[in-house]
Amino acid sequence: MEKNIKIYSPADGKIKPLKDLNDGVFSENMLGEGVYIEPTSSEFYSPFEEGTVAQIFHTKHAFHFKSEQGPVILMHIGLDTIHLQGKPFDVKVKEGDSINLKTKIVDVDFKLLDEKNIVKSTPLVIDLNEFKGWKFNSKIKSEKIIKQGELIGELIFEEKMVEESTIYQVEKLLNTKNKYEQAAEVIYKAVGKKDNYKQVYNCMTRLRFEVLDTKKVDVETIKNINLVKGIIWAGNQIQIVIGGEVYKVKEAVENVAQGISTNKSQVKTVTKQSLIKRFMIAVGAIIMPSLPVLMASGLLMGLKTLLVMGNVITDMKFGTGAPIDMNVDLFSLFINIAAETGLKLMGVFVGYNTMKWLGGPTIMQLLLSLLIAGAPLGLGMQPDLTLFSINGFVVKAALYTSSIIPHVAMAFIIFHLDKWIKVWMPTSIDVLFRPLLIVIIAYTSIFFVLGPILFLIEQFMALIVGYLSQIPYGIGVMIFVATWQPLVLTGMHVPVIMTVVMPMAAGHFSTLMAVNIAVFAQVGAAIGVAIRTKNGQLRSTVIAAIPGGIVGVTEPILYGINLPKMRPFIAGVIAAGAFGLLSGLMGIEARTSGGLGIFGFTGTLMEPRYVETVVNGVRLMPSANNIFIGGPNSAILNCVLWLVLNIGVIPAAAGVGFLMYVERKDEIKSVKSANKVLLKYYSLAKKIKINVAKTQLAEEIKKIDSVIKTEDSIRSKEIEKVFIKINLLESKIDNLTSKLEKKKQSIISKLARLSKKEASEEQLKLLLEKYSILENNLKVKELSEELAKTKTENEKSIIEFNNWKEKSYQAINSVILQVSQKADSKVLTEVGDLYYNAINALEIGYMLIDQKDFYISKKRIRQ
Repeated sequence: MEKNIKIYSPADGKIKPLKDLNDGVFSENMLGEGVYIEPTSSEFYSPFEEGTVAQIFHTKHAFHFKSEQGPVILMHIGLDTIHLQGKPFDVKVKEGDSINLKTKIVDVDFKLLDEKNIVKSTPLVIDLNEFKGWKFNSKIKSEKIIKQGELIGELIFEEKMVEESTIYQVEKLLNTKNKYEQAAEVIYKAVGKKDNYKQVYNCMTRLRFEVLDTKKVDVETIKNINLVKGIIWAGNQIQIVIGGEVYKVKEAVENVAQGISTNKSQVKTVTKQSLIKRFMIAVGAIIMPSLPVLMASGLLMGLKTLLVMGNVITDMKFGTGAPIDMNVDLFSLFINIAAETGLKLMGVFVGYNTMKWLGGPTIMQLLLSLLIAGAPLGLGMQPDLTLFSINGFVVKAALYTSSIIPHVAMAFIIFHLDKWIKVWMPTSIDVLFRPLLIVIIAYTSIFFVLGPILFLIEQFMALIVGYLSQIPYGIGVMIFVATWQPLVLTGMHVPVIMTVVMPMAAGHFSTLMAVNIAVFAQVGAAIGVAIRTKNGQLRSTVIAAIPGGIVGVTEPILYGINLPKMRPFIAGVIAAGAFGLLSGLMGIEARTSGGLGIFGFTGTLMEPRYVETVVNGVRLMPSANNIFIGGPNSAILNCVLWLVLNIGVIPAAAGVGFLMYVERKDEIKSVKSANKVLLKYYSLAKKIKINVAKTQLAEEIKKIDSVIKTEDSIRSKEIEKVFIKINLLESKIDNLTSKLEKKKQSIISKLARLSKKEASEEQLKLLLEKYSILENNLKVKELSEELAKTKTENEKSIIEFNNWKEKSYQAINSVILQVSQKADSKVLTEVGDLYYNAINALEIGYMLIDQKDFYISKKRIRQ
């Protein structure tokens, strides 16, 4: 039996096929089949003879209409109208209203669209994945001029007389893409495919693309993906906020892009950004992809330490400076290699990521990284690398296994060498001699020039670390532990810790290996955030990052939670310093190499050294004294105290983090803080005292203060309640759908295995029924309906709030412009970024948008 639903033109205009839209989304039928209209009239009416308004998007640019017979079609007015926050649209209906051909849906301000240079093309589509069995049949020739209410097509559905066989249903399910793959395909095309980005990676919640041309990115399409919570731009980097499932989407994007590349030259559209911002983006792009290696290697190292302690395997002593013990059994060899390779050659991975970020020859980077790591020598005893000695002062070359900075430096050298050689070398010999020259020049420069310089730097740092360990009453340990996480941010923690680890390899004990306290303090501070925050997504991010922190990997906590909020990071540093002081007072030592994170206790289980000893020509000092017992700790006491302090710092840091944490800044207080900065820089520009500046700008400051009133702050708090509710619902939906997706993939895996065997039809039907129950989960539907209702009920207030923010920012900016003219300094207009942060305090606090960085040097202001 066939069903037909007629579709009528909602406006006057010209009808065209979707493929002519050439937007990469509608034109590819990603959102369904249909047509699009180039409208000439600004009044839009119902496309159905009879039906209802199923959904109105909060930005008023798109509508879902449901016909009486069931299927829903989407009318999407304009291709980039989402950014206008509903301004051009005067909606005449509400959700649930009955409609017919005479029902006016919306009036559109075409003049505003023209001013903003926004295309008016209006697709009408039906999602065939959701409404299976239906198809769109056009009734109008392409390019025909049509009038509103004229028949342009029909939806046709023909009921199948024969039910699909079980085998057919299984095959169809096995070929169905999951939600991550579907989202990845849309995102990949929306960012302009492989041609328009040089790297894609993820942090804990965001999918990040280093985009070449920002104008080619279809932001609106990305925002319309169900998994996407928002979009943030940081220069040429687009950050797509997804949540804890981001790594699955990233993997799916890479699968989509695999094998798709081009040598076409690209013109990069550069967006101005601060040096600090560029540095943080670079660090994220280089370090984040290495996190899986760090996490896996840290856990394997902990496993190895436990097996060595239990005499199950033999420690082969990789990288200790001593000969590698080759007299071991096969299982010992297997575990030692598995545990040591990732951490000992971390520089190779970081160097590769650096070159990948730069966009240079990664294969050459791998070769040179392995060369400067001394890969052929293995990780055993190294030959004498002394270059020269002056009056006993030795300068050495080095091999860089665990070191990171030389590999990053090498990447930059190779990248610029490669570009330079290409300029002058004839193409006929380029393929042979360019790689050779790169190897010779880069390897020589690192080995004989940069290597010795780094050797001197490391010696200087070792000197500082040595002095730190000698500062009495635990103060040295406190300073070292408190500064550890800031060192992690700079990447200098590896060479610093090596100045502690290398003496330990020779048999020295060290109180400075208390750095695990700093790790657990950041974990605790993040837990404090999770307890206090009302942001469900942030709480989920914290929970997901805790296991990594427990095993010693703090980067996800640092970059995903504590640093963006800053106060939790400071709370962690404070708690770490306090417990570092206790550790120093108690004389807790690392007496051998231990595992990462919680497995660090394995390095404490050795008996103390009571007197100075000489071993193999190396003078080993006695163990540190516990100030409370007047002597060194026994092996058991050393381990127990280590566990007490390292575990105890977690609730302590959580308490400090809880007390210090502020969900978001207050708009009025933030404006007053910005006022002080404006006065400061005005006084510098005019070369007058701050009191004189206050008098001269009294009227302007008064105007700025009047922009945000008490009632505006109250309204912001009401909107915050809405954000919290929406966020909580989205978090619940994400967590539930993630669990359901795992179960669905498990069923698909079972179906795939059974389909290769002679499985009974009853087995296959049972699995199909289970999949159907998961696919149509009632709880997800209930939460989704509640979320849609919450957004609809508060749509008007959110749009009004956004409009208020825009007007407020414009009002303040006009005053700042007057101040900059008064001071004859254009640089003062940059203070507007602080007022932007103040007005957008709510969205910044909930990590929906990034705050703007602000810095003006005294030199610039006085120019």
